[in-house]
Amino acid sequence: MRTKDQHVALICTKTRPNTTRTAEAMKKNYLPIALVFAKIALSITLFSGVLASTVAPASAQEAKLSVRGSGLPVPRFVSIKFNEANLRAGPGAEYPVLWQYRQAGLPLLVDAEFGVWRKVIDPDGVTGWMHGAGLSLRRMAFINTGMVKLYHRDNAESGVVAVAEKNALLELETCPKDWCRVANDSVKGWVERRAIWGILQDESLK
Repeated sequence: MRTKDQHVALICTKTRPNTTRTAEAMKKNYLPIALVFAKIALSITLFSGVLASTVAPASAQEAKLSVRGSGLPVPRFVSIKFNEANLRAGPGAEYPVLWQYRQAGLPLLVDAEFGVWRKVIDPDGVTGWMHGAGLSLRRMAFINTGMVKLYHRDNAESGVVAVAEKNALLELETCPKDWCRVANDSVKGWVERRAIWGILQDESLK
């Protein structure tokens, strides 16, 4: 829907988690809803003596752990590869499914590795383990601060090209400093770094 003086896009990707606990695994649904207008201390659970706790040094930063992992940096951001992905209580198929995600592209923070399994954190702070084969290195941005404006360039004086609603999901193209360039099939623009989930605090993505 367009009007003569409306040149802003609203990108809606709403979360609809099933909050009713049943005999089945709980489901986390990140479902695209609509696109309208014109142009988004180690804290690792230990399992049966397999892993040992590591206390962070006086810097107060969490120690990160990789046991026979990928060799890639930890922590790092990844995204879900498929439209269905299970989050388990531990690093193995024998552990129960805590949540099922139904949105490819959702960014997750890899907090630790154990073999082919990745301990991940989602935008809501939910933690669990996923198989590495279900994760992609494609970088995505999740809008987590409410309505967010996308600009032509990396400053607020450059003009608004779109407005992304909370929970919008966009591709993260670059994020050198305080501004990040994001895009989807119909819109591209710059958004303030603090408005998205999908990039480490001190990370420079070019």
